Amino acid sequence: MCVETRNEGGTASTPQSDLRAKTNEGFNTVSPPAWASGAIILMVIGSFYATFYITPLAFVEGEKSKMGGYAGAVEVMEAGGKTLYILAAIPFFLLMILMEMVISVVSNLQCVGGRYSFDDAWSSLAAGITQQMCSSLVKVPLKLGILPYSYIHYTFSVPNGLNLPVDSVGVWVGCALVVDLCYYWLHRKSHEWLFLWAGHGVHHSSEYFNLSTALRQSWLQVLAAPFFYLPMALFFPPALYFGLDQANIVYQFWVHTCLVRRLGPLEWVLMTPSHHRVHHDRRLHKNFGGFLIIWDRMFGSFVDESEGVRGLERLGDSSAPQEEVLLFGILPKVGTWTEAVTQTQLYAPVVKAVKSGAGLTGILKACYVGPGFTTAGAPRSLVPPSASAQRIRKVSPLPPAARSYVLAQFVMVVLVGFAVLISATAPYALRLFTGATVLYSLYCQGVLLDGEGRKGLHWEGARALLLSLLLLLLLLLSPASFPSSFPPPLVAALTHQHMRAAMAMLLGWHVLSMGWLLSIKGHLPPPSSEPSAAPSRKTE
Repeated sequence: MCVETRNEGGTASTPQSDLRAKTNEGFNTVSPPAWASGAIILMVIGSFYATFYITPLAFVEGEKSKMGGYAGAVEVMEAGGKTLYILAAIPFFLLMILMEMVISVVSNLQCVGGRYSFDDAWSSLAAGITQQMCSSLVKVPLKLGILPYSYIHYTFSVPNGLNLPVDSVGVWVGCALVVDLCYYWLHRKSHEWLFLWAGHGVHHSSEYFNLSTALRQSWLQVLAAPFFYLPMALFFPPALYFGLDQANIVYQFWVHTCLVRRLGPLEWVLMTPSHHRVHHDRRLHKNFGGFLIIWDRMFGSFVDESEGVRGLERLGDSSAPQEEVLLFGILPKVGTWTEAVTQTQLYAPVVKAVKSGAGLTGILKACYVGPGFTTAGAPRSLVPPSASAQRIRKVSPLPPAARSYVLAQFVMVVLVGFAVLISATAPYALRLFTGATVLYSLYCQGVLLDGEGRKGLHWEGARALLLSLLLLLLLLLSPASFPSSFPPPLVAALTHQHMRAAMAMLLGWHVLSMGWLLSIKGHLPPPSSEPSAAPSRKTE
């Protein structure tokens, strides 16, 4: 009997009897304790309920409702507002990530890919912040996500009586199904077409699979995704589409975990952690649904994780260590931690085609043919990784003393970034500048994590010094001292007592940061051509 296996170098057929040789000593599938899985599921149910309930009360674009849950969401939508489920869920996301870290340690989770690493978790969260800054400061102001949809709906749907009411449970269910179908095709094409994969591949670039990976998102996909949902505009009101699209994304958060294995009959219908682990295997491009797996079963893009697990069971070595049957990540190794912010690495084939003078045909092919172009709809088999595969290929060489600095700066960035997201009524220029400083800070943290000698120290030191001087200048200026080119609302915001108090605290923080940088100067590693990979089991 032959089964297909694919390693970093391509595909080959491997006799079942040779699987043990291909996987070195072999390993058993991961089996976390039932209490750990139950704890994750209970957290998910509780946080999702809380998110759905509080969103109409506090996280809306437009008039807030005095009712929570479905009734409040209907009231917001009927008034022309939008429910911001993702924004409401962010605190719960961060809390669940912290809880998963604790549970993974307490339960002694065995698999390398399901654990947490500081630099990888930082990278995932940094990418998520970058995406949210782009969405809040570019997509929303330009109405890229809703303007084309609204034009189609109010030009073609409403005049012809095709628009459906938002106060019908049946319409909500139908809209949720169509949203997920549209997401399926967006997601599948984001693996088949390179110009979309170059953005979406950022989400797959983590070689770990935990809840922090869910937040590893692309700023490009935020701009391109809305066009796949335009056919819905013929029937579903913009506010309903907007809300249920956000709810769909919130659902996808929880499927990024190795602590939940199989969920019985639900595996036939829902996208589950088991199905999504297959999706994140760097050797496969399968299982593209959002909250439903039925589309993959219908359109020939489904692979079951249990297929690979059965391969392990046939090896029959009860003494082998536990490990995932999957290899997480993408085939090309991520070159730098700043990629979480810049998100440009996967455009390399297009750049190469242009530089090599491939011509228009060659350039278009480079833009069009992505890694899942031929595999998404083709039969694929899942088997244990080959002996040549390496699970974790990039680890930051930054020592603990310097990592503590990056962690502290990151916590501050999260707080400032969340303030930007919830301050939708603040002057746009102020939000834009603050968002830019957030991204600049994340970039400097990435340079530090790269461990390139004093380069990171210089970048971060320059950032702290420049922002300290700017904050000091703003604090010294009176309302009458601002240049006349500054709009009055911006001057009023900058001179408000609460804003001045926040700027004073940030000034103190940056002065402290400069002293902290000097204290870790001697701990920074010398420049190296390539950080070593993480220590890993021989069974990889």
